[in-house]
Amino acid sequence: MSQPDLSKPKKPDARTTAFLRKVRDHTLFVQGRPGGARLNLKAGDLSALAFKGFDLKSAVLPQADFSDSRMEEINFALGDLFGANFSRATLAGSRFTRTDLRGANFYKAKLRGADFTGADLRPGHIITIGSGPNAEEIVKNRTTLKDAQIDGVSFAGADLSHADLSLSSMTQSDFSGSNLYAANLSGADLREANFTGAKLKRAVLSGVGLDCCCLKNADLREAVLRNVDMSKAILDGAHLAGAIYHKEAFNIPNEIRAKLNEHSLWIASGGAQGTRADYTNMDLGGLDLTACDFNGAIFVGTKLDKAILAHAYFAMADLRGASLRGANLDQAIMCGANLEGADLENARAFGADLGALEIYGSDGEFTGRRWPVNLNGASLRNADLRSARLQGARLGRTVFDGANMASVDFRDCDESDTDLSRAVTMGMLRSAPAELAPAG
Repeated sequence: MSQPDLSKPKKPDARTTAFLRKVRDHTLFVQGRPGGARLNLKAGDLSALAFKGFDLKSAVLPQADFSDSRMEEINFALGDLFGANFSRATLAGSRFTRTDLRGANFYKAKLRGADFTGADLRPGHIITIGSGPNAEEIVKNRTTLKDAQIDGVSFAGADLSHADLSLSSMTQSDFSGSNLYAANLSGADLREANFTGAKLKRAVLSGVGLDCCCLKNADLREAVLRNVDMSKAILDGAHLAGAIYHKEAFNIPNEIRAKLNEHSLWIASGGAQGTRADYTNMDLGGLDLTACDFNGAIFVGTKLDKAILAHAYFAMADLRGASLRGANLDQAIMCGANLEGADLENARAFGADLGALEIYGSDGEFTGRRWPVNLNGASLRNADLRSARLQGARLGRTVFDGANMASVDFRDCDESDTDLSRAVTMGMLRSAPAELAPAG
């Protein structure tokens, strides 16, 4: 059998040849030479192509598919790449300065050394037209750079509001002056990155690495920084009003911290990476775990007496038989948690949320179902529950003797097996039970 001749270069296929012709004409256009024509290709299939060094400045390529392509050192500056798909693409050294990238997808893309200075990476709104009276539908797609390699990349002055940058590696990248309002950076590696003057209001930075990260004069108001050690970050002049974070996270014991770090990765990746935290039967009494994210963690039989858990996140956590006597749970979020048989005697839970957790489908739409907190057999004797939300909580032999339940939201709770006669119930909200998802 004869061997293939590898000495001859592979002939480009028809798709590649057609694109090369358009690139040639666009090059003439950029240079202002006769015969030039701007590259204009809506929703073009450019997937898995490999090019280097082309000048595609001002090209019009909305919703183009560059997935799995290798487009190194390409100049996309000032272009229209609205809704483009760059998932898993290699774009090292490419330029996207002042480019329209609204709604673009850079999932798992490799962008080392790329330049996004002044780029527009806000969510993109796409209008689809069908048939019928409600034929027009507006779809909002947030720009995603999830799990991307964007080390050493410049996003100076870029607009990344609402963008998803979770799990991405951003070491030594420049986000100075950028807009990251309500962006998701959970689980990202921000070591040595520069966020000087960046707008990070309401951004989610849970579980990020901040070693030597510069946040000088950054706006972090109302940002969420759960499970983050901020002691090694540069925070001179940073605005942290209303932010949720642990001021002394570095004091958490190493064993607890290691589990928490793995748990953060587990949360950010939807269970694909990291490990779910399991503190079964451990003694965490008296620890300061303010604002930590224990979403879905396991605390069966765990001792948390007098622990400081203010603003901590325990949604869907398993706390069966846990002891939280005298614990501080002010403003803690415990939606959908299982507290069956837990002991919260003398606990302080002012403004805590122990209401039912709303269940959303894979499409992000509310399913109409809610998962209730399970308080069967739990003791909240002498607990301070003022202004807490217990809406839809599942009760049964739950003890509220001596509890302060002033202004508690107790709607949709079945009180038939619960005695509130010895509790302070002034201003409590009550209503008939609603249909809830079964407790698990």
